[in-house]
Amino acid sequence: MSDQEFSNEDFVYVDPDLKQAVALVDWDKDGNALPKEWPRVEKKLAEGEEPRKPFRKPRIRYYPWGSYKTMCKIYKLKGKVKDKDTEDYIKLDVAIDKLQQEPYWN
Repeated sequence: MSDQEFSNEDFVYVDPDLKQAVALVDWDKDGNALPKEWPRVEKKLAEGEEPRKPFRKPRIRYYPWGSYKTMCKIYKLKGKVKDKDTEDYIKLDVAIDKLQQEPYWN
C-alpha cells in the first residue's frame, strides 16, 4: 500500500494481516487521531453458488495505529524480531550446578 519509509517516531496505521504500515496517522483539529476504515474483503464464491443475504450488518473495522517503533514490535513488521538478552541466559543444568557449589552466585 505504501512504499514510503517511516521513522521510529512517526505515528502510522498498520495492516496486521499484511504486516505493513499503511500510512501516516491523520489528526483532527483537536489533536485526536482520525480512524481509518479497513477495506472490506469480499469472499469469492464458487461457480454456481448464490450469494447469501448477510445475517447482520457487518461490523466496521479500523486500522490500529501507534508509533512505528511500537507497531514493528507488536505486529513484527520487519520480520522475525529477536528477543532481548536471550544470549545471556544460562541453561538450567548449569544454573543448578552453580547453585549447589555457591548459594549466592551472580
